[in-house]
Amino acid sequence: MNILFRFKEKNKGIGHLVLCSLVLLLVSCMHDDVEPADSTMLVKVGNQVPSFILTSSEGKELTSSSLSGHVYILNFFDTGCRDCQKELPVMQQVYDEYEGNVLILNVPRSQTKEEVSVYWKEAAFTMPFYIPQDKKLYYKFATKTIPRTYIVNAEGKVVATYSDAPIADLTSVLHHLQQLLAKGSN
Repeated sequence: MNILFRFKEKNKGIGHLVLCSLVLLLVSCMHDDVEPADSTMLVKVGNQVPSFILTSSEGKELTSSSLSGHVYILNFFDTGCRDCQKELPVMQQVYDEYEGNVLILNVPRSQTKEEVSVYWKEAAFTMPFYIPQDKKLYYKFATKTIPRTYIVNAEGKVVATYSDAPIADLTSVLHHLQQLLAKGSN
């Protein structure tokens, strides 16, 4: 019994060292997550959307200028991102609700059409996705962090944004769209 007590006392310092290391690691990770999403967002509420060219999963080309007069959602994602995996079904629900009245432009930050197609099939999404002509399109909108979602009015101005804190939720997105469509912005 005395030997066990001496072993515990001898290794107590190691336990404290491990505990302190874990606390420091946790605090340093929290610091990274505390950075305001606003500081990494280049396009904000009230800004005009930068020009872009997209190709839909069905092969149709779409430009930002061709969307003039239409309300739309521009959603940057990555299929491996957990927050994106939570948000994409919300986009599918919005697509189902507003199909034909509001475009949902789901754009992978850096994945290929083939990579996204596999995920879309597994998730049973019926909404299209869009591949940007400019592979650095995302970086016109933000420097990091996905998902990034922009609700855009008929004049091409951003009226709401979402990132990973918080991600877009169905109630908020529908509220914004109802307001825009009630104003006759589409």
